[in-house]
Amino acid sequence: MLTKRHHEILKLVVQAHMEGGEPIGSKTICERSQLGVSAATIRNAMVELEEMGFLTQPHTSAGRLPTDLGLRFYVDSLLEVTSLGRDEQEQIVRACEQGGEDLETVLAGVSQVLAMLTLNACMVRTPDVRHAVLRRVQFIRLTSRSGLDRILALLISDSGQLRSRVFHLESHLSQEKLDKFGRLLSRRLEGMTLAEVREHLQQEVEQGEREYRAVCGNLLESVSGLSMGGSLIVNGRMNVFHASMDLGRVREMLAVLEEKRGLVHLLDRCLGLEGVQLFIGAEAELSQGGCAVVAAPFRGAHGSCPGTLGVLGPTRMDYAHVISLVGFTTQLLSRLFSDGTVAGPTGL
Repeated sequence: MLTKRHHEILKLVVQAHMEGGEPIGSKTICERSQLGVSAATIRNAMVELEEMGFLTQPHTSAGRLPTDLGLRFYVDSLLEVTSLGRDEQEQIVRACEQGGEDLETVLAGVSQVLAMLTLNACMVRTPDVRHAVLRRVQFIRLTSRSGLDRILALLISDSGQLRSRVFHLESHLSQEKLDKFGRLLSRRLEGMTLAEVREHLQQEVEQGEREYRAVCGNLLESVSGLSMGGSLIVNGRMNVFHASMDLGRVREMLAVLEEKRGLVHLLDRCLGLEGVQLFIGAEAELSQGGCAVVAAPFRGAHGSCPGTLGVLGPTRMDYAHVISLVGFTTQLLSRLFSDGTVAGPTGL
């Protein structure tokens, strides 16, 4: 059974390991602690922690390192999550505001900021558009030199997600008529998922005036060409060289980032969960051990259009800071994709 002394020593070992990445000896812990006991007493407690699986000793003459089990206990029971500074909050808010209506632009910008703030790799699993619920359709007539009308079709979801496609029409249509078709389709398609939109457009193609059928046919072709699955955005790959001085660990993390299937599977696991999730070592079920992932889902209105944001780093990452950053950012993204607003630094 873990005593209060065990708790304090394990906490100090983990914190010292996060700072330097090297095995920690009993003398160092004795100097850092306020336990009022000798280095020998601390050494005995560290041996007990090793026997319980919380610490490990690389070799006989070395100090000790926390195991994945020790890190898990530290995070679950001993970690004190820190508050974000105002400057960090403002940087994340600005990143959310600068992407406009295009979802992937927003998420790419946000992941760049988090990669910079955490000094680790940041990943975003963008929403699967099959979950996007259509809010409106809009057509914009573009200039063309070919004699054919070029039409920009905009599909805007209830989360503000924007999908655009350009198609050509042989017949000339005024912007006024395109606006009319857009309003008509918006009334008929609003509230449908894109999968349902495709099915319904097949019916629209078979009715109405010729020009309307032509527009619906081109829109159907455009929607059918959309990738239904989400994508994976990764920023901060080079940060793995700063996060670890161990070249073997660097290779492991780079291998994980290259093998995207495992990351996608891990981030998708978070979609049905609430709040910030932490996966340490083997818990992440990635091809390489020695990594940790902090991730959380974000959602649009009524839980629609889910996506996941995560930070990948070594197991000695600064969990308190990263958990705060991921939690704050995903709350902001959920609000942004629910009602289109971003609260200021003190608004969450």
